[in-house]
Amino acid sequence: RGLLHAASSLDAAPDALALAIALAQPFATVVLSGATDVSQLRSNVGALTLRVSGAALSELTEPPETYWGTRSRLAWT
Repeated sequence: RGLLHAASSLDAAPDALALAIALAQPFATVVLSGATDVSQLRSNVGALTLRVSGAALSELTEPPETYWGTRSRLAWT
């Protein structure tokens, strides 16, 4: 289903959901937004009000072997 579908089902922007997921990690002490303008920053701030359930996280998670296998086949130039 992916991030876009999950964000849509939560009525959230994809960037806000991605940041909310990062913020939900117990090891994350700092999460950088990367916003370059005010509209992106406003969208990113939406992450602070999102609560991401374990079910939502498992839907968006893939095994590390799959992730790294896919990345290793990408053409990098």
